[in-house]
Order: sequence, then structure tokens, then C-alpha cells
Amino acid sequence: MIPFNTNVTGLISPSGDNDYYKFVITTGGTATVTLTTLPADYDLTIVNSAGTQLAISQNGSTTSETITRTYTAGTYYARVFGYNNANNASVCYTLKVQLGTASLTGTNTPEITQNGLLKIYPNQVTDFVTVSVLGNVDKQSVINVVDVNGRVVMTSKMINNLQRVDVSSLPKGVYMLQVNTATGKLSSKFVKQ
Repeated sequence: MIPFNTNVTGLISPSGDNDYYKFVITTGGTATVTLTTLPADYDLTIVNSAGTQLAISQNGSTTSETITRTYTAGTYYARVFGYNNANNASVCYTLKVQLGTASLTGTNTPEITQNGLLKIYPNQVTDFVTVSVLGNVDKQSVINVVDVNGRVVMTSKMINNLQRVDVSSLPKGVYMLQVNTATGKLSSKFVKQ
């Protein structure tokens, strides 16, 4: 779940990665979603809870993407992805959901990413975040917590498919949790309160 009126950073990596950011509109109205500081040609779509695309912004190259529209009450997702599999493993983009006349609130449902292979919950956390990985976890699997500046602020071994991670020592803010396995990297965002 993405906090509103706040810059959130993320990475598109590896090629073919899709980042989804959930937001809930409780009172219908306008909102603007912006995608800036692009290191490659990334695009932005808005989809509803049924997965239907409602809007898309596809500017070329590293030109920022913007979608302004009127929302009814409901659950929506901002999807960030690379055009023609564009990606960058070291430079973050910036996403922001700016409220106009709409209201936005949060929920504590699991954040599900990358075809359901990784689930983290709650996604607004004070002490512990639970990480669930679908499939086998190998001996080389590592969990990294990355801050909004792209710095790794915490690292631990992923021992089981379901594991709790103590994040109580982290300052409040938005973080990316990455699980690095022998077969690739899974990532999802959470908010530390």
C-alpha cells in the first residue's frame, strides 16, 4: 500500500519486472499519479481491483509519466513497468499519488507481488514484517531491506518460506524488502510506522 502525497522510490529489475502499488479511495474525486526520476523508459498504468486497465501514460525515453483522473470509491493499483523490458538495478524511480478531491486510506492486507511469489504483511508495520515466499528457499537466499535512497539498511538470511523479520529498529518511512534467491530477486514495499 502506498502512502499518499509522499514520494516513494523503487527499482525495475530484472527485465520484465512489474511493480504494483495499492491505494484505496474511500471518497470519490480526483487524484494524480506521477512517475519521475526515470533511469530508463518506464510506463505507468492504473488498474482497478478486477485488473482492468483504466488509464496509461507512455511517454518515451526518461520523460516523466502522469495520470490525472476522477476515481470512484474503491481499490486501485498503480503499475510501473519498463517499456520493451527496460530496467535498471541501481537507480530508483519516484512514484507519488497526489490527492485532489479524493480521499485515500490504508489497509493491512498483504502486499502481493511478482505473480504471487512473494507476500509481505502487514504492509504498515511497527515491529515485525512477515515474509512469505512461494517455492523452495535455498541456502543462499537473503532478505535485504532497502531505504528510499536505495541503501541496504538491514540484511538477514531467509531460512524458511515463512519468516518474521524484526524491523523495530528502523526509522519511520517507506522501505523495499528484497528476497534474493539463486533463481532471482523478489521485492515488495512496506511502510514502517
